[in-house]
Amino acid sequence: MAQSIIHTYLQLKEKNVENAFAEWFGVYPPIEPSFADYLPGSYMNGGVNTIVGGELAKSAFQHGYEEYGADILKRMIDLNTKHGNSLPVSYKPDGTVDAGIPDNWGQAAIFSAMIEGLAGVVDQGKNFEEVEISPRWLAAGKKEAEVNIAYGNSGKYIGYAFSHDISLKTISLSIKGDARKYTIRQLIPAGKSVKSVQLDNNNVPYKTEKVRSSNYIAIQNIPSGEHQLRIRYK
Repeated sequence: MAQSIIHTYLQLKEKNVENAFAEWFGVYPPIEPSFADYLPGSYMNGGVNTIVGGELAKSAFQHGYEEYGADILKRMIDLNTKHGNSLPVSYKPDGTVDAGIPDNWGQAAIFSAMIEGLAGVVDQGKNFEEVEISPRWLAAGKKEAEVNIAYGNSGKYIGYAFSHDISLKTISLSIKGDARKYTIRQLIPAGKSVKSVQLDNNNVPYKTEKVRSSNYIAIQNIPSGEHQLRIRYK
């Protein structure tokens, strides 16, 4: 169902419906003559909303449309720059800023897409006691990334450094933080297969997962502490 919804939004983008600058509609097609007193092309009635775009990006990352998720975030960054580093939530299809819900609602959805989608850090319990780390920087064309995420009140955190050496066909991941247990799910370059997986210089068992056309390797029940993961592919 999630993939079907994402595919529908991709089609709206490709068709450039309503000559819209983006496809993040809350309701489409717009309802005539109005919806909850909102005219067609405004707010949720055929308007374009970053809160929709943020949730769409996160879902795209998690359901096999990783490059589409990265594309949405790139457009969000461009939109943020256009508006002087202050990102409005609601637009008319022509890109005019519209009235709507508070801007920080949309900004929160985008941050969630960045953290849980692109960076791939998902708290599976509370205070990062059990964490899934699924870096998807390959979909954004990034060879290196450093991630540090913390809860403001408790200070509990998760951090990692990602590196992709194309010439050596190696993906490296260094993790640290307050988790008692980690699950790592690493996206593998398209068309490649895994040659070896080492955790702290020891070969470890792993599972392969296919999400749509995307391939991941998964290592579960990694204990607390700092760890080094190295994946070689061919």
